[in-house]
Amino acid sequence: MAFEWFMIVMGWLSLGAFLAVATYKITRVTAQPLNVRWEVYPVPHESKARREYGGSYMEEVDWAAKATHPSRLPGLLEIAKEVVYLKRVREFNQYGLWGISLAMHWGLYLGLATIGLAVIETLLGVTFGLTPLVAGVAFTLGAVGSLAIIAKRLTNAELGLYTVPADLFNLGWVAALFILGIIGGLMDTTFAGYRAYVASVLTFKPVPVPPIVLIHFLVLELFFIYMPFTKIIHYIGKYFTFEQTLWDDAFKTKGSAADNKVLQQLGYPVTWNAPHIVPGKTWLEQAQATGLEEGAQK
Repeated sequence: MAFEWFMIVMGWLSLGAFLAVATYKITRVTAQPLNVRWEVYPVPHESKARREYGGSYMEEVDWAAKATHPSRLPGLLEIAKEVVYLKRVREFNQYGLWGISLAMHWGLYLGLATIGLAVIETLLGVTFGLTPLVAGVAFTLGAVGSLAIIAKRLTNAELGLYTVPADLFNLGWVAALFILGIIGGLMDTTFAGYRAYVASVLTFKPVPVPPIVLIHFLVLELFFIYMPFTKIIHYIGKYFTFEQTLWDDAFKTKGSAADNKVLQQLGYPVTWNAPHIVPGKTWLEQAQATGLEEGAQK
């Protein structure tokens, strides 16, 4: 029973470690200096008419005096399209990654849904019968997608320029998760062992579980601990990238949070040197005095 107790502890430890590191990452992102705004038009929170030609509320007379963007829902729906069918990967599918990347992502989504179903079944004391089907689709899609991406990165010379060993290691780990799931599903077709392990974690009651199931969960839990330290956690940055960098077209008002942050950042000292930089000055002072005489060569 010692290993079963270890696996119960691992279940909670991996979840706690993931949430702690992910929360820390979000906190770090929100504490960063203001990003350089792109204002990439069309922005989704504009009216439908303006979205068609990339217009802005600033085209109106006295736009600064009018209320703008009462709802963030259009922006969130646009982000949802990115999550559900990888909209931009499809639009800019230069290396033919969209289909296989979509398969891997849906493998991950349905894999999480499988765990969610097992948790719900345990808490309610019922069996829906959907778990084997959802898990089977998840593991198959995920294995095909992740292995195909590895093959694509290894065989496409141009894509190889953007591939580092860590990318292949991460994809290999993801592929191993799905392949172990397929093997586990073939050896435990009713997924009773998976449900038994989830129940043991939730109730703190160790029970005998097939070894392949324990190995699968151990690899998964180690992945949960490892993932937040890698760029696999890129999904956390999607909201901030879209809402606060790509589409942020709000104007700055005096005394606002953005205004205070800009004033703070203008007070930072410039730590690098160039012909037009005055040593020891802040960004604001640099903007007010270039350090060059009138007519001097830049």
